[in-house]
Amino acid sequence: MTSGSRSGATLLAAAFAIAVLGTGPTRANDLVRVGTPSADDFHFSMSNVGEELGIYKKYGIDLQITALAGGAKMHQALIANSLDVGLGAGTDLALIVKGATEKAVGVLAELPSNMVVQASTLSKITDVGGLKGKKIAVSSYGALTYWLAQQLAVHEGWGADGIQIVATGGGQANVAGFQSGSLDAAVTSLEAGMKVEAAGQGKILLRFDSLVNPFIAHIIYATNDMMAQHPDTLRRFLKGWYETVAWARANRAEAIKLSQKETELSNDLAPKIYDIEMPTFSADGHFDPKAIAAVEKAMLDLKSVDAIPDRKTLITEEFLK
Repeated sequence: MTSGSRSGATLLAAAFAIAVLGTGPTRANDLVRVGTPSADDFHFSMSNVGEELGIYKKYGIDLQITALAGGAKMHQALIANSLDVGLGAGTDLALIVKGATEKAVGVLAELPSNMVVQASTLSKITDVGGLKGKKIAVSSYGALTYWLAQQLAVHEGWGADGIQIVATGGGQANVAGFQSGSLDAAVTSLEAGMKVEAAGQGKILLRFDSLVNPFIAHIIYATNDMMAQHPDTLRRFLKGWYETVAWARANRAEAIKLSQKETELSNDLAPKIYDIEMPTFSADGHFDPKAIAAVEKAMLDLKSVDAIPDRKTLITEEFLK
């Protein structure tokens, strides 16, 4: 090899080395495992929307999103450390009182606009007054739907026993009860209620945001391990969540389309649900003391706890900073 050839080869090798060193290793995004109690609730779809938009990737996060069959199974997964973050009901705070290894780290949605009372079309009930003494389905005894049914009866002056509450598990069991005439009404989600109404099987009589105010309908929960071992990742997740909420507020049509990939709501129902539920999203995740007090009252009313502990054991705003 001539000296000129050696010089050329040396320069080529040096250039290659500089190129390789200059790029450096690519840092992998942090994985956050997120659980939801259902796939068709618009409130829970924001994690999917943010992932689709690439907002979480901007914060160095990849999401693994799992929809489970109800809040109980989701919290079981959090306790088992199969999930890092869970999107659940405000009254799920009772599980922390009972020893669940997690904490509320941010408000998801405030007023319960996503909960309604719906009458069967066979019952011929046309307004809330017609529910007195009637059979009303709830998902289970001690659930939020049960408490809301009681609040309705008390608000109307009938007393907590002014209606007949029947635990059905919700969903198709409610529809079957409507069709057979064994149920007069049900406390259910807005999404489910609108689907039943669109099918001509039920009529929505009331949304509970008009009755229960203030309140915290949904909360973002994180495991103790996530908070202790990956605090920065949790902070970045929450930044991504609230940035996604802000984007969805400002981009109605696009947000509806992206959320439908998860909720599978029809083109007729999805815009209606967006308009009702979007205003209830928390913009920054901070907990209003009066709203927390309302949730605590619900927990006591349901007898899911014997007493309310120091709030610091239930919630933290440390990761919203």
